[in-house]
Amino acid sequence: MSVFRFFISLLLFFAVKATSLAQPKDIANAKTLQTQVDNKTTIKPISKSEQLRNKKIVSLSIILTVIIFLLFYFLYQNNKLKQKIKRKDTKQKILLDIINSGIDSQEAEHKKIASFLHDNINSLLSSAGLHLNTFTAQNDIKSNEIQKAKAILSEAHELLRDMSHDLVPSLLVRFGLIYSLEDLCEKNSNSAIEFEFSSFIPTSRRYAEKFEMKIYFIVSELFSNITKHSNAKKAKLSLTEKENQLVLRIYDDGIGFKTQKLKDAEGFGLNRIRARIKKYKGSLSIVSKENQGTKIKIQIPLPH
Repeated sequence: MSVFRFFISLLLFFAVKATSLAQPKDIANAKTLQTQVDNKTTIKPISKSEQLRNKKIVSLSIILTVIIFLLFYFLYQNNKLKQKIKRKDTKQKILLDIINSGIDSQEAEHKKIASFLHDNINSLLSSAGLHLNTFTAQNDIKSNEIQKAKAILSEAHELLRDMSHDLVPSLLVRFGLIYSLEDLCEKNSNSAIEFEFSSFIPTSRRYAEKFEMKIYFIVSELFSNITKHSNAKKAKLSLTEKENQLVLRIYDDGIGFKTQKLKDAEGFGLNRIRARIKKYKGSLSIVSKENQGTKIKIQIPLPH
């Protein structure tokens, strides 16, 4: 009995001891659990802000990637465009060089032919006419055949002079650009169209021979275009020197045209005109409207 009581007492003792020991541990566990709950409660809003931040970073990264892509794309396109323009300019320069080379060769050949015609063929015709006149005077012959021969020689002489003038205008060589352009206006004027001439440059003003020839043939080509295509009644050429440049203005009251067509216009001799002007680092401006006439301005630095 006493042993039983002792055993019961011992069990009670251990039970009380276990209870006393369990309480602090439970409290600690409860506190730990509460802390974890609190931590979870505080973690939740941090996680949302991080998610929002991550979304912003991703969005910003995408935007930056798109911007960088677009930047490289535009740089690529810009470089491609520059290369295209460069190739076009190179092609245009080569074309102008070819045209100018052809023009220079042609003008040199014209000058050579004109000189040959004047110095040789013209002299032969003059000599033939002189001998024919001497023969008829000495023999007192008034045959129709002789008169026809004289007329043919005279006509050949006139044709030769005109041909020589077309190749290299004698007035240009003898009297210079200003005088020959005034003469060109008079020669192109007729009952259908009148070419007016105006110059603020003295007639005696002379330039380098090649320069004068280039300008003369440019104006001659433009006059030809006006006569053939403009249906104008009046045209005007004015000349002046400004800031060491020769400035030419040509107006007409013709039907005009769309200047857009000039880009593809290989007719009208425009390629040759542009090539001549470009060679002297000049500029060509053409303003035209349908049924409102055409205005042409040429500026070319004066040769030193």
